[in-house]
Amino acid sequence: MTFVLLAAMCEPRPHTTGKHVADASFLTDRYAHSRFAGWKVRSSARGRDCDVLFVETDMVMEDSMVEAMHYGAGAYGVVDGGVQRFCRDRSFRGVAYKDSSGRIWAYGNVTAQDAATLPRCR
Repeated sequence: MTFVLLAAMCEPRPHTTGKHVADASFLTDRYAHSRFAGWKVRSSARGRDCDVLFVETDMVMEDSMVEAMHYGAGAYGVVDGGVQRFCRDRSFRGVAYKDSSGRIWAYGNVTAQDAATLPRCR
């Protein structure tokens, strides 16, 4: 009985998984219909529980640009409160940004190294 309970606890939660995939798709759509459409920002849910938001762009980014997107500063505030608030409100445990050079920035409960290897959720 204990084994069954532990196995159930380790399985991804389907209701959260689907929601995170939908939330990532929503964020992609918001960027596609913003002044940043040319950046080709794409978001996906990653990880075993799909609880890491992975944001990719075709632009080469600088630290200040990533921070502005994350915190929603000025013109970078495509979503209210920035990507940080978007993640918090939708129960993502962390967010990672990847630019066209392959550099990764990580915020929250995820490291850049982990983010690079997390599987994409479908």
